[in-house]
Amino acid sequence: MKRTQLGIAISVVLLGLSAPSYAQENDATQQDNATGIEVIQVTSQKRAQSINEVPIAISAMNETDIERLGAQDVRDMQFSVPNMIVTGYIESSPSFGIRGISDRSRNPGYDNRVGVYIDGVWVGRSSAANQSALDVERVEVLRGPQGTLFGKNTVAGAINIITKRPYADELSGRLGVDIGNYGLQSYKGSINVPFTEDFSGRLSVTKTDRDGFVENSDPLGGIPADKFVDEFNNKDELATRAQFYWHAGENTNVSLSFDYVENKANVLLGEKIDDPLALDANVVSLDSTQKLDSTIKGSGLTIDHTFANEFQLTSVTGLRSSEWNLSDVDEDYSPLPYAFTEFQKEDATHFSQELRLASPAYESFDYIVGAYYLTQTIEGDSDVQAFAPALNPAAPPVYVGASRVAEVDADSYALFAHGNYRFTDQWSITAGLRYTYEEKAIDYTIVDTSGLFTNLSANESRDASDVSPTVSLNWIPVEDLLLFARYSRGFKSGGYNADLINDAEALPFEDESVDSYEIGFKSPFLDNTLNLNANVFISQHDDYQVQSFTQLPSGGTAITITNAAEVESKGFELELQWQPIDSLQLWANYGYTDAEFKAFPEPAGPGTDFSGNQLAEAPKYTYGIGAEYRYSLNYGDFVVQADYFKRDKFYSNPDNAVGNLNQERGESAARIGFEAESGAWNVFLWGKNLADDVSQIHNSTSFLGIGRAQYSQPRTYGVKGQYKF
Repeated sequence: MKRTQLGIAISVVLLGLSAPSYAQENDATQQDNATGIEVIQVTSQKRAQSINEVPIAISAMNETDIERLGAQDVRDMQFSVPNMIVTGYIESSPSFGIRGISDRSRNPGYDNRVGVYIDGVWVGRSSAANQSALDVERVEVLRGPQGTLFGKNTVAGAINIITKRPYADELSGRLGVDIGNYGLQSYKGSINVPFTEDFSGRLSVTKTDRDGFVENSDPLGGIPADKFVDEFNNKDELATRAQFYWHAGENTNVSLSFDYVENKANVLLGEKIDDPLALDANVVSLDSTQKLDSTIKGSGLTIDHTFANEFQLTSVTGLRSSEWNLSDVDEDYSPLPYAFTEFQKEDATHFSQELRLASPAYESFDYIVGAYYLTQTIEGDSDVQAFAPALNPAAPPVYVGASRVAEVDADSYALFAHGNYRFTDQWSITAGLRYTYEEKAIDYTIVDTSGLFTNLSANESRDASDVSPTVSLNWIPVEDLLLFARYSRGFKSGGYNADLINDAEALPFEDESVDSYEIGFKSPFLDNTLNLNANVFISQHDDYQVQSFTQLPSGGTAITITNAAEVESKGFELELQWQPIDSLQLWANYGYTDAEFKAFPEPAGPGTDFSGNQLAEAPKYTYGIGAEYRYSLNYGDFVVQADYFKRDKFYSNPDNAVGNLNQERGESAARIGFEAESGAWNVFLWGKNLADDVSQIHNSTSFLGIGRAQYSQPRTYGVKGQYKF
């Protein structure tokens, strides 16, 4: 570690020693030791409610939880949520999954199943889903289809991110630094400014740099200097968030936000399995830079007005965009220039508008009605090249390839209603209905000189509509114990496989629907020192949209999207929080999922059948356990915390071939440090993957049919400090 880096870290700590107090920031989940475990307030039903009152399988993390996890983004939070998985290090196409239902929006004609929202605005593409944890108040993860209240294609679940709102009390802020191995340097700061009694603003910035953990070697000594980089999977990220809050009148509030994230890195889609030139995990020998540039930005405007009769009208307007360019990608996975992706890029923009009218919370009922509109344009291009003799030894020594250009335009319209009716103090029903109509149009061209794919131009359009109901019967047999039985339907419109395809019939795919059933309970016990939530579920998908790597007759590989006849996902989830004494907190979660194709005939042509196979990226189990102990000293608390997370092995392709099986993964993490009694500063030593267990976490296939794999990040450690004023 460089002396200058250590000096910055020490300076932050010393600044904190001289600070007697700091401004208290708004937080809907303040800890109250007198009442035991804090109860997080959530807005998953568009109203502020205790998480224990919501008849939905939902996990929530507040700012304290996010700090405890050392989470930089949504990916870092996955092990705190049962049956949630995020795979892939590539920011352009991470895969999100809940309850065994996983996917990524890799091409312009496909939408992801897990919806991610920032302050009520849908973020769109997979490339924008792994949102930064910068200045986030809480994250709510709703498992299962959420067709009634959330905007688009939430057939697997929704991730609802709520950012910290500016407040008008006083000028305040925070500074933080995190220094670690692999050259990690992360600096963050935020400031809250009360311009007037009714108007305030907040600006937050974080900058993170880290060296790569995958070593690149050149054992043959022939890689040109302009094609060689020392390491892959480095990090160069800048994230900013600006927010404004205006109390426009006694009954009107206005929130305006802007966010921007920029990533630059040399990334790795995978390393060749059993590579004789690089036998160790996280070691490769590639003659390409594999450069990724990505930008995510957006804005949101929320206006709340409460009428004299206590009805509340809410308008949520969003404008978001994401773009990325991945260039010079090695496809033969060797130090020889046989095959490469020259570039693959995407540019997506969408505008959304939601209007909601919420009734007052009457004694026996309440409801919300609303309308939603979304318009979206996605453009995607790619170009791959291969040395012809590598495909056919008899071919002349020239490069051949394939390129595609696609633009997909989509419009979505919806009307929805959602309400609660309380028969008695013990019995109630929650019900909702959503009508959705969507239109999509594609302009697509593929040009192929390799013989692996096809030549095609297409201009097509499609539309679809759906009615998605939700109903839950809720029972409170004794105080604070909630039991519920819930049915919900989700819908995902069809689209286009706007990738490199080998047949015109491979371009369109059809709509998907899901019917989900679950029962569960939520309850605090022992004077709110023990919280236990549990539920069992079964989801049945019709015409499930399957992404897979398929072997082509020409010898290459294409990513296909087809409709499986039927998919079933079933399992259960447990979440536990326990505070046996004031100084000790314990937590645990466990999720089990059995997700399989009940019927999937001829997925790769006549004579093939994937019926009974496990879904891709669907581990059977996930679990996490952790503990935090605080020892009070004269000026604050000495804190020790440890976590252990594990998930089962899983296949990365629906064919369930042995070569597509990924190892189970276990990881331990810990931190030890001191928090000042005033709350003004803290400093921690931290470590992740303490056992340095490097295992295969995802695999795929290049377009030449070469198997490749990603491996887990090795042991990381460092010191971080924070100062508040």
